[in-house]
Amino acid sequence: MLCNAYLLEGAMTGRTLPLGEVAHIVGQSTDPRSPRGGDLLEKALRDEADNLMLLCAQQHMEIDAKAALDVFTVEWLRRVKQEHEDRVRHLTALGPERATTVVRMVGSVHGNAVELSRQTAADAVTAGRRFPLYLESYSRHGVEIDLRHIPGEQAAAAWDAESAAEASRHYYRQATKVIDDVVRNRLRPGIERESVQHLSVFGFARLPLLVYLGSLLDDTVPTQIYQRHRHEQSWVWSTESGPVTEFAAHPVQAGPDRDEAVVVMNISGMIAPSEVPRDLSALRRYEVSPVGTQAGPDILRCRASLQQMEETLRTLLARLEREAKSLRRLHVLPAIPLSAAIALGRAHHPQVHPQLVIYERLAGSYMPTLEVGQVPG
Repeated sequence: MLCNAYLLEGAMTGRTLPLGEVAHIVGQSTDPRSPRGGDLLEKALRDEADNLMLLCAQQHMEIDAKAALDVFTVEWLRRVKQEHEDRVRHLTALGPERATTVVRMVGSVHGNAVELSRQTAADAVTAGRRFPLYLESYSRHGVEIDLRHIPGEQAAAAWDAESAAEASRHYYRQATKVIDDVVRNRLRPGIERESVQHLSVFGFARLPLLVYLGSLLDDTVPTQIYQRHRHEQSWVWSTESGPVTEFAAHPVQAGPDRDEAVVVMNISGMIAPSEVPRDLSALRRYEVSPVGTQAGPDILRCRASLQQMEETLRTLLARLEREAKSLRRLHVLPAIPLSAAIALGRAHHPQVHPQLVIYERLAGSYMPTLEVGQVPG
């Protein structure tokens, strides 16, 4: 209960084994050697369910250790037991239509990583009134895309522009292979068998890779994207009613009627016109930005704000499809939250929309690092 370990299967044998131990909150006897046995709870009630917890052996030993009794008090254990039982009641009240398959992509961003464990994702999903479906074929961890072992993520930062671009391209080639492999061999079979009816997507990685992941998650399965909120250090969407941020996409520079254009996304920060690469400066340019508020890292405070931003992106792509039929490549300079990058990838339809060229700030300037979709023929 305390460590959330799975207590019905052996880690080494994989066999079904009863590994849980029954622990007493108030000690079974009043003997001084019985942990917390001096509590006033009647002896007849000490073997009742209200005074018992199911723990793994290590946690059982730790809560009963003499040196830890000041931490694991009767009040503390009762509160933890109550919170756990409330969570289980909540989960069991949800019908099968509330099940969701969790997809976690974990990487580094310029050498930094965050905690994005299975339990972190499960807590966020549960707060949204769904329960995580961990299929046996997913080893009870959902679908995990681990990019942390890929070398070269941080190497480009200290190099000159040309070397930085080449190092990033090599890193992205390796990372996209990992993403392709997991989606093709683990997620797609579940979708095709119809065992995956809903997706909950969590991502912490470089922005171009999040866009790429989103592009592989099409609209065939309902999908909920989660955002890491810096202020709370949490992945849980706020349930409080508050202002919903709206977004707009509008042209900011006319250009020749060519097969390329630029989109600058000023959502979590601002990209100045002077930062647009010189070889893109003459192209027609669009800007996506919030309405009535300033761009900032925590601008997507609620789920509805992300939905508004995704709708704005879909509207922009539909507009380009109507008005610029010769457009074949769209250069995207993103200053956006992580969830917005995944949403951008999902909004893009490779058979309909122009190829996306995702830029990243490297060695002090924006450079193309990853292409999403094919150039239309």
